[in-house]
Amino acid sequence: MHKSAKKGLAALMAATVLTAPLAMSPMQAYALSIYDVSADDTDVDEETEYTIEFEIEEDLRRGDTITISFPSQYSLKKVKSSDVDLRDGKSKRLSIDDVKISTRYVEITVDERIKADTELIVTIDRVVNPSKSGDYSIGVETSNERNRTEEIEIGGRSSSGGSSSKNITISQSDYEEGSETSVTIGRFDLGGSDKLRQGKYIYVDFPHRDMLPSKISASDVKINGTRASAVSITGNTRVRIEIPRGVDGDKYIKLEFDSSAGIKNPPPGTKYTYAVSYENRDYETKTFEVKSAKTKEFDVRLSDKGVGARSSYSFDVSLTERVYANALVTIEFPRSEMVPPVLSNLDVKVNGHHVANLGANGSKVSFRTPSGFGNSNKLNIEFGYDAFLRNPNAPGSYQITVDVEGRKYRSNTYEITGAPLTPTPPVTPVPVDNSTATLALSKTVPQAVTGMQVGIKSLGVPLVRNRDFIEIVMPVGFRVPAYIAPQAVTVNGAASAFVGVRGQNLIIMPSQDIPAKTAVNINLLESAGVTTPAAGGVYSIAVYSSEEPGLLFARPVNVVPPNAVTFQASVGSFMKGGQRVALPAAPFAVNGHTLMPASFFRDGLGVSTTFTNTTARIVGNGKTIQFRVGSNIATLNGKNVTLPTAVQARNNVPVVPLRFVLEQLGYKISYNNGSYAVFK
Repeated sequence: MHKSAKKGLAALMAATVLTAPLAMSPMQAYALSIYDVSADDTDVDEETEYTIEFEIEEDLRRGDTITISFPSQYSLKKVKSSDVDLRDGKSKRLSIDDVKISTRYVEITVDERIKADTELIVTIDRVVNPSKSGDYSIGVETSNERNRTEEIEIGGRSSSGGSSSKNITISQSDYEEGSETSVTIGRFDLGGSDKLRQGKYIYVDFPHRDMLPSKISASDVKINGTRASAVSITGNTRVRIEIPRGVDGDKYIKLEFDSSAGIKNPPPGTKYTYAVSYENRDYETKTFEVKSAKTKEFDVRLSDKGVGARSSYSFDVSLTERVYANALVTIEFPRSEMVPPVLSNLDVKVNGHHVANLGANGSKVSFRTPSGFGNSNKLNIEFGYDAFLRNPNAPGSYQITVDVEGRKYRSNTYEITGAPLTPTPPVTPVPVDNSTATLALSKTVPQAVTGMQVGIKSLGVPLVRNRDFIEIVMPVGFRVPAYIAPQAVTVNGAASAFVGVRGQNLIIMPSQDIPAKTAVNINLLESAGVTTPAAGGVYSIAVYSSEEPGLLFARPVNVVPPNAVTFQASVGSFMKGGQRVALPAAPFAVNGHTLMPASFFRDGLGVSTTFTNTTARIVGNGKTIQFRVGSNIATLNGKNVTLPTAVQARNNVPVVPLRFVLEQLGYKISYNNGSYAVFK
């Protein structure tokens, strides 16, 4: 039913209700309108997909239903819930709570509110057509609107309309990729006894999704020389055209899309066709081809054109086809020395958005357009000053290449000026000793934002400012932010020139030259945002130089909970909660195994512990351990176990193997710089 007729009927029914006697219960109006019922294949006995397009007059609430009914001659035995899809007129998928399928009905329970006057598209796959030719009525109803039907013809004619349906003429005003063009399809005769009917729809399937704009005005489309009543885009490649009154009864179709419709040519390299559908009959045009467009060279903008200077880079690339989110972009710079060892996506933007999946390899930088990118046929790419790109080391003319999804675009040449930089000859490392190098954290409790102080005793090879770097490898468990400001890290008292993050590693580039045999003190402030692990333990942090092979040094750091108990070897006390607690004897080592007075487990760890001058009993973590002085055999839950060393006594208190007991009780122990920490 045509929209205007539908609304007139609704108004008439409303007037009838208002003027009827109060005792009368008015019938519900046939407000729902079916626009089209189509099948991919209309031959008899064929399994196919059905598409039902309709508009609702009343809101659907969550839990309301849409029911599609088929005549008894159809079979729905193969249809599953996953074969049913519900979308609006803009092809947005709508939430379905449940689908029930019976011999004749498909009932869809919606899982969201759908407003009145919304166009809905239901697709049902694996429907089997009747075994006999004829016209069949497909019905649609909702919880709020009564059943309406639309006929579809099954059998008696080919869905392709005969071989002539694949030979329809096609002409365009332009055949160059990416160019806006007018499109004329036909004229061609309709199959059988078909005629154009006002209010019905012609569907045109375009061969590529990049061809269509977001919407097309009805004033830009003609059917048989008459402006279309309405035009809408119902999918990535499908356009629906409502037939106007002026062509009602015509037995042919000629479609004209003006160049102002915004249709653009697809990429070259294949042959394309348009498909036209009307009254469940399909028509196909002759093939056409698209010519490659000449890519336009782009200008490169720099903040500094000096040789070897640190500079921002930006450029606008006009594309021959649109790109979407997650498109791969690779930029090849003319020299590998231009690209730092690591880049942050916070310093690189495309069309105003921070890029995703940024990576560098030699002279190439790759990224993907981010999820919020949308689509565009133009890329504005910006490398900020903090990206730390450097100009080539020699003056001259240079060119940048941008690869977008396999298609290359080249820049105009740009000039780098100034005296060439003299290459630094290879340096033979001088012997150095970093055995006393230091590394410490400002915070050692779990999940704390911490600073870090690194003391390198000496470098074997000098570091050149703004080029060479120190790399600090943070172990798994530490959280390292994606970006650290250079001001948050000092090298020998001066703010670093650049700080990059490569996975868990910190890349620290000094802002001054550092000669060989020179100490380097690095101070990473807590404002950098590095966070200690959630789990306590001993972690090893390694330090490297970009100019020296192998490790400079590695140091362990303790991460311990605030409630950890700490002690030192040969000291007769321990620290708990900021208080020093005396031990009856100092812990000591025998053959590399620390022995601890039994009272430590009671007073330090709060574990049930009893002892005499010859025995000890410790209970915890579901285990009972019993010791005897002078024996290396203990009982664990009644079973004998061999200890790493025999139990001894000091000041009439048994001293037992510390690590053995801690492992049974589920405790951890860490050691750093002569101090032990015990914690859960």
